[in-house]
Amino acid sequence: MKKTLLLSALLAAFTFPAAAQDWSLGIHTGPFVFGDFVERRIRLVGGDQSTPATKVTLSAKTRAGLSVDLQHAFADRWAVRAEGTFTHAPLAIKQSDSDGIALDAGNLDVTTISVPLVFRINPHGTFRFHLMGGPAYAMYHANGRTNAAGNVSVFEGTRSNWGLMFGGGVSWNFSDHFALEGNLSDVATASPFHREDFPDVPGFSIPRPHNVHTTVGLRWAF
Repeated sequence: MKKTLLLSALLAAFTFPAAAQDWSLGIHTGPFVFGDFVERRIRLVGGDQSTPATKVTLSAKTRAGLSVDLQHAFADRWAVRAEGTFTHAPLAIKQSDSDGIALDAGNLDVTTISVPLVFRINPHGTFRFHLMGGPAYAMYHANGRTNAAGNVSVFEGTRSNWGLMFGGGVSWNFSDHFALEGNLSDVATASPFHREDFPDVPGFSIPRPHNVHTTVGLRWAF
């Protein structure tokens, strides 16, 4: 049902009459920052209950990603964008008392497809600002390392989750067809890890991660 709705939104967004067409292609890159996929709190046996428990988190390290989108303006201030983002990042386990040291837990490939509605705050001028938000579909492909995760295990294969994307950006339009554009977006989905992955592990929780994309690139209007 959700896939049908996403496909319907795509078809509706890109089938307006030719007279209203205003197309642009964006290619961007920049750091992708991942939220925590799994959290676990561990307290030493016999330790003082007043002592804070050690928090162990599983996430992916910050890495550069690629963003490609096709945008269609259907009104002066409104447009719709179909965007795909792609990144490859190492999975890492970190303890709150480890002074920044992270254990290698494998690799994660993340592909996200989103269809945000774009509100162009000032659609004309040299510098143009916009806000955007809409549905997102994230595909997580993980390869875990044997015994690398210690207290947190990593699944093998691909898992997909629905979520929301919201953000904004600014473009410097230095010609009629080309602009330098920067975007900041937050993609919130359910964690690719499930409770059944940890049947005998106490003290863990699965938060809803926020994956933040900061990108800079070119937009070509045609």
